[in-house]
Amino acid sequence: MLDNAFQRRKEIERMLLSGKKLTVPELMQRYGVGKKAIRRDFEIINEELPLMSKQGYGGGFYLMKGPGRFQNSMTQEQLKCLREVAEICSESQKEIIRLIIKEFGPYLRENK
Repeated sequence: MLDNAFQRRKEIERMLLSGKKLTVPELMQRYGVGKKAIRRDFEIINEELPLMSKQGYGGGFYLMKGPGRFQNSMTQEQLKCLREVAEICSESQKEIIRLIIKEFGPYLRENK
C-alpha cells in the first residue's frame, strides 16, 4: 500500500498538470495536514516539475509556462522507442518525434 504523502503528492501533481493554481490553505483543508507537509510536498514536486509561486491575494502554486498538460505521460520505454525510431527517420520526421517527446515526455530542465 502506498503511503498517504505519496498519494497526496501524485494528486497535487495531477491537479497542477491540469492547469490548476493551488494554495497551501486549500490543500491543508483538503488533505487534513499542516502547512509544513504541504510546503514539503511542493518542494518534492518541484524536483520533477517547474513550479512557480505567487504570494498575496490571488497567489498560489502553478506550473511554469512550457510543460504541456500531458507532460510526463510517456513511459520510459515509449520514450526510448521513439528515440530509437528517430535515428532512422528523415529530418522532418525527426522534428515531429521531437515535438511529441516535448509534449508528452518527461519535463527536462535542459532541452536535449
